[in-house]
Parts: sequence; structure tokens; C-alpha cells
Amino acid sequence: MLGFLVQWPTLVTLGMFPILTYMYARLAKIEERETEERFGEKYREYAARTPAFVPRVGSMETPHAGG
Repeated sequence: MLGFLVQWPTLVTLGMFPILTYMYARLAKIEERETEERFGEKYREYAARTPAFVPRVGSMETPHAGG
């Protein structure tokens, strides 16, 4: 979404940026709750090691087969 603001730096995109940021964050929280209800403990384990919005730099793991 930040790319949208950088690519089209207009007053409209500048005004919409905080609104869209809020809406996407709210949607993500709703989807997290739904996913936790569906997958339970497996999702909680995943969420504990995976950042929500900003990736951790320098903590890359090699993915393992079988997910």
C-alpha cells in the first residue's frame, strides 16, 4: 500500500492512505481470528513465529517440506 502512495503521490492518495491502512489492519485482525478458529493450535504456533506486517530482517529460516 505504501507503494501506491509512492507511485501516485497526489492529495487524494495522501488523504486515503491512513484510511486504507486502518481498514487493511482491521481486516487482517478479523481474518486472524477466523483463521485461529479454523486451525486452532497449529495457527497459534505459526503466528508465534511469523510477524504480522513487517518481516523480521536477518531471521530467515529455510522452509521445510510437509508444511
